[in-house]
Amino acid sequence: MKKGRLLIIMLILVSLAGVGFGVFYLYFYEPATEPVPVRDGINESILKEYTTLKIFYPAGNRLELVEKKVPGILSPIKTAEILINEYLDVSGKAGSGILPEGTRVDNIFISSDGVVYLDFNREFSRNFQGDVLDEYMLLKSIFNTILGNLDVRDVMILINGKEAETIGGHLLINRPLKEIVTQEMRFDE
Repeated sequence: MKKGRLLIIMLILVSLAGVGFGVFYLYFYEPATEPVPVRDGINESILKEYTTLKIFYPAGNRLELVEKKVPGILSPIKTAEILINEYLDVSGKAGSGILPEGTRVDNIFISSDGVVYLDFNREFSRNFQGDVLDEYMLLKSIFNTILGNLDVRDVMILINGKEAETIGGHLLINRPLKEIVTQEMRFDE
């Protein structure tokens, strides 16, 4: 029996030594490893959250769509700022000539009743050279870009901080755009 007890005691001691070594290894030993670099490309969408923005721009008598991905989840006002700046960039590069040269947005705000106010500079109306179709498509593209990405009710255009009557003399913009752009308009080519 003494050999059996001695064997059990030896097994207990070896087990305790193993547990002690394991505890020492896990708590005190830190292997020298380098951080794994983030790979661009394939796994980028997994690593970051994106907001996909839909930007509509006028192309003759129709609207074209461009989608842009921006990193992060954005607040509504930040989304509106990025949207309108991307809209101005895409419309300017499209070369349709509808967007007046020198146009920029000075201020953007969203009212408590869900109306986005876009305050353009004077060049937006001063340099407008289009006809009624161009003016309509410009307003419709702005409206669709904002409502296609934000949970808002309507869009209102301001020029130089004030309500304006018109951009090019064809359509009245002194009221929200939904009234203007949701009406069915026919244009003969």
